[in-house]
Amino acid sequence: MAKFKPARGKKGRAGARPAAAVPCVVLVFAGMILVMLFLYFVMKNANG
Repeated sequence: MAKFKPARGKKGRAGARPAAAVPCVVLVFAGMILVMLFLYFVMKNANG
């Protein structure tokens, strides 16, 4: 009777993150900061 080994995928791909994740996170944080600054200046000048 033949012995079969279970099929295994490449271990490097399972733990690796996609290359586009870092620029996406940077863009999200930059957008949040821009919105916060915009709201800050709008509220700062609203009373005057």
